[in-house]
Amino acid sequence: MVIRLITNGAEANDPTETLSSLTLKRDVPPGVQASAEDTAILRRTREMTNSTAVFSGMVAPGRYRLSHATGFFANTTYTFPLAGRLGSFEVKAREVSLLGSLLVQPQPGQRFLVGYLAPDAEVTNTFNTLFPALAEQTRGQAPNQFEPSAQLSLGAALAPAFRNLTTALNGIETTPDGSLLAGSKMGRVIWRKPGEPTARALQIDNWLEVLSVRPYRQGLLAAGEEGLLRYTSDEGKTWQALPAPAPGLIAAAEPLSNGKVLALVRRGTRWSAHVSDDPLVGGWRPLASFEQERSINLVWQDAMVLAGRDRVGVFMPNGELLVVDGSTGALERRSIGVSTSGAQILADGSLLAQGGNLSRSTYLSTDGGRQWRDLDTSRFVSAITAANAQTFYAVAPIDPGIFAGTYALMVSRDGAKTWKKSGEVPGGNPGLVRLLRVDRHDGALLAVLAQGRVMRSTDEGATWSRVR
Repeated sequence: MVIRLITNGAEANDPTETLSSLTLKRDVPPGVQASAEDTAILRRTREMTNSTAVFSGMVAPGRYRLSHATGFFANTTYTFPLAGRLGSFEVKAREVSLLGSLLVQPQPGQRFLVGYLAPDAEVTNTFNTLFPALAEQTRGQAPNQFEPSAQLSLGAALAPAFRNLTTALNGIETTPDGSLLAGSKMGRVIWRKPGEPTARALQIDNWLEVLSVRPYRQGLLAAGEEGLLRYTSDEGKTWQALPAPAPGLIAAAEPLSNGKVLALVRRGTRWSAHVSDDPLVGGWRPLASFEQERSINLVWQDAMVLAGRDRVGVFMPNGELLVVDGSTGALERRSIGVSTSGAQILADGSLLAQGGNLSRSTYLSTDGGRQWRDLDTSRFVSAITAANAQTFYAVAPIDPGIFAGTYALMVSRDGAKTWKKSGEVPGGNPGLVRLLRVDRHDGALLAVLAQGRVMRSTDEGATWSRVR
């Protein structure tokens, strides 16, 4: 059986990121004591998804109800209660149960709402990809689903409204013409057109998470979970489904200066790079592949995707950088030498990373990651970016000591050697600032805050206006 769970949290990292299993409880007759055999566990597969949690497994026949999901983050195990939310379902011998999708919308405090999507083409495609032999054996059979109930009807009515509450941002990008682009959950694309004060949300025709959005041929190219690849030429009114480079999660689809597109795909822990002369018709060619790596210092940190300047790459938490050059197709391994928790490509093509082994600092590379310079920044820096190799901006303490002290928007004009205050912390709280970026169009500062808020400053942080 297969069931999908999407948590529409306000952050890029929410409970679905670390969920590992889903527990089912079988109904037993009144007066009968439930036993261990009446509990079933579905395991999460991470083959082709990012935050969307797909649970599957073989379950003994009987009538079941959802109990809870279990996750593990750092040194903490937690449960996500689901009991009593959607009613029961029947598991029958030698038959398939496709239960559809649960959409979990967090509310203030510990409350949350649950929406429901009946099994659709996305869930069916997931099942066919994960279990091709079983899918062939049961082809033509109607899958088992939840029994109709008041809870199920309420969940189905709630689901469409959840999309409008999506706030998490993935792969935020600015363009030379002034666009601001990002992907989000539930098939959302965030786009601020050149000259517009605020961003709009475009809706792709599915519920998969979008991880990459780029301008392409006077339109937009979006990529994401389970081979999601879409193109729009009419500002998101319609989306054309494109052939995927390979089965898996498309973490980046980067248009190259020569007109081709370079894609980065993950299937399980295996990454692969592909190139296409024209993704609108397909014809992808594999270039390179490599395994994902972990860090013993940052066991919770996931790999970070970098895309831009005719290249795509994956920055591993252990400090290893695997880069594929779009013009040559060559794969090169580079290393920063320390555990890495954040990375970005700057407007001038330089690489900026944060990390460390004993204490966190910031590192700069001007040659694509072959050599790195430790900028020796304060361990209290919460976000940092640069316009070029000399001009840096950071949300950091004004005069740090043993403790951080007062924060501000700080600027350095001598390659991060000396710093001075240039403005205020965007949003007023340094703990809520997730990242800083420099707008490639006009050099303005962009700050991404908690709950997907985006602030913009054209005067080095003296004043901030909300873009989203």
